[in-house]
Amino acid sequence: MICSILETTRNHLPLVVFCGLVLLVAGCGGNNSDPKPVDAACADVGSVINDLASDPRNVVYGFYTDFEPMSYADTQDRSDPAFHRPLGYEPSLIEAVNELSGEWLQFRPIGIGEEFSGIWLLSAADPHNPFDMVGGGITVLPDRRYAQGDREREKPLITFGDGHVKIFQSLLVRNESSINSHDDLVSFHTVGLLKGTTGESRLLQLAEIADARGYLRPGTIITLEDDTTLTTEEQSHRITASESTTTPGIETRKRLVGPGDDIPEIQYFSSENEQIEAVTDGAVDAVARGEVGNQHAADNSNGELRVTAVDRDNSEDIAFSYPHTPEGDSLRGIMDKLINCLTDGGSIGFAQWHENPRIFLERAERNAP
Repeated sequence: MICSILETTRNHLPLVVFCGLVLLVAGCGGNNSDPKPVDAACADVGSVINDLASDPRNVVYGFYTDFEPMSYADTQDRSDPAFHRPLGYEPSLIEAVNELSGEWLQFRPIGIGEEFSGIWLLSAADPHNPFDMVGGGITVLPDRRYAQGDREREKPLITFGDGHVKIFQSLLVRNESSINSHDDLVSFHTVGLLKGTTGESRLLQLAEIADARGYLRPGTIITLEDDTTLTTEEQSHRITASESTTTPGIETRKRLVGPGDDIPEIQYFSSENEQIEAVTDGAVDAVARGEVGNQHAADNSNGELRVTAVDRDNSEDIAFSYPHTPEGDSLRGIMDKLINCLTDGGSIGFAQWHENPRIFLERAERNAP
């Protein structure tokens, strides 16, 4: 039995605890009772639960609130307690982790509504960061473990868990659009992006606005929020999906216009919803995002939008981030083993969850000790 308890903490943040009902069944004739069958990927669950029984965990789980259907909030109104009520693929996985662990691993979700860029670093050990782990459709990249400006990679602030789902980049366009591949994008097209995402970095490379290392084509004009403009030279400005390797001083970029007629203009948005509204209304010609999010938007567009140019050659692993501390490493190890059980060693992903949103809970109920 799954229950959800919503309370208000002293900081006016809701406390949501997923809890499972543990049934203890006493069998007669001890040696004659058959052991409960366990899926192969769940072989480590028993020992994990035994360890948790002597050391229960209360985990503050930060989740991105604007990536439907991967990770989003019940409302976008930050003043509403439901802003801290997570929905989507990853929260379903977390709920099942709680069920699989019985009463020993409980989660307090807190919505993260800022721009996506850098949210993975919010799990870093810091008095200002309350989170024990952070999720939200975060792609695992080695450079994302470091702080902005840490060019020497001296001290990682976070670690990533094992990937629990794979995604591919794509374009979301209007149904009547002639855009069917990245090669179709030219100077009279405008593409909407979110800063600091793999959707941004991959689009810039596929559209040949940037090279494979993220350096913008010489002559590209960068417009910042205050309308200041910068013009790039050879390897003068770099944009990647990691703050630690993106050139400082362009964090507030709002537009890119490249030289020549063979590359599109780039317009930046602050939220997924703004992007979708822009392509629906024709303010931009395409939105570059992961296929999961784009397909969800297309499915809910009444036929106005479609997904195209899926980059099947490059998959991305999505995972949770944890503090790079002994406590963070311990939690990561526990979570990886429980998630491995729920995803059947990675064979159950978004497509299976989309078809059956209870699939993780069903595996938790079947494999709980």
